[in-house]
Amino acid sequence: MRPALQNWKNWLGVLPFFLFAAFFILLPTVTLLAGGFVDKAGKFTLNNIIGLLEPSILSAYWVSIRISAVTAFFGGLLGFFLAYGITIGGLPRWVRTGLTTFSGVASNFAGVPLAFAFIATLGRTGMVTVILKTIFNIDLYSKGFSLYSFWGLSLTYMYFQFPLMILVILPALEA
Repeated sequence: MRPALQNWKNWLGVLPFFLFAAFFILLPTVTLLAGGFVDKAGKFTLNNIIGLLEPSILSAYWVSIRISAVTAFFGGLLGFFLAYGITIGGLPRWVRTGLTTFSGVASNFAGVPLAFAFIATLGRTGMVTVILKTIFNIDLYSKGFSLYSFWGLSLTYMYFQFPLMILVILPALEA
């Protein structure tokens, strides 16, 4: 018997990972890929793929690419300067501890919870929006701000990206 087959018990430890990958990565991917070539009647078609070239879809892709580029640049720049400030810049140790702790939490705070937090904070009736309007007489929305605009969405994405950049670049700056 071959040595690899004799040690089949060693593979039992990674079996749950392979099952997870099969059911939650491979199966959905194959289902979506196959579904892209099927119409509502279940027949093969290329219309779904050709439909990706419609102006509205291409416009959505372009907005997504622009938001990605802007947020990667500004989030990376802000994250780099903050990481530089706490390593090479000589800021006090407590600032570094607080910023890295915040970065660890904020970099994992994405998706629906992040969207809800920004809507509850900077939405039309968000806490900061209402405070600025009632106490300081500053109406963000009458001045053209919208959380759903290009720059509003970019702000939301950068909140996730700059802490991630801090965590990524910090070890390199320390070395």
